[in-house]
Amino acid sequence: MVRTKKCLADALKQLILEKGYDSITIQDIIERANVGRSTFYTHYESKEQLLVGNINFQEQLISLGEEDGSPMGINIQYLFEHTREHLPLFKAMRHSKAVEILANYFTGLYAGKIFEHMKRHSSFKKKDERMLCYKAEAAAGGIIHMLFKWLDDGTPVPAATMILYSKKILTDLVYEEIEK
Repeated sequence: MVRTKKCLADALKQLILEKGYDSITIQDIIERANVGRSTFYTHYESKEQLLVGNINFQEQLISLGEEDGSPMGINIQYLFEHTREHLPLFKAMRHSKAVEILANYFTGLYAGKIFEHMKRHSSFKKKDERMLCYKAEAAAGGIIHMLFKWLDDGTPVPAATMILYSKKILTDLVYEEIEK
């Protein structure tokens, strides 16, 4: 099962680099991975689900706690460093639906972590929940948009600078809530 998922993920990555995301079909993927159509559908419902399910580093993105320097349990360092390592893949996807799919996925993932963190804060009031949700979406969306713009520009600023700025966005959000 893990081997099959890896084969499908590798096939998708190779195909994106060769011909771009939008022109890839499930038939292309299964031929490249040398698996049957039913095997593909056992694991994924669509190539979009493979794209986000293919993110083998998801656990690394959110598994660390704040004691590891990851604000709100979001491993920003890994996000920037890992994506920089895969710059050619991003460049191959940048004018495709894949970027929007990934941006929405990561924004939702991070917004959920930020929101849950803020809800657990001692000053949280139920009446503030909607605004807190908006703030979490704004912070997560801002970081992801900044990441994608940075990648699109070819990573001209050191990853360490981007990481510090992203952490500042999150800590400013926390301190704003504390000061309320």
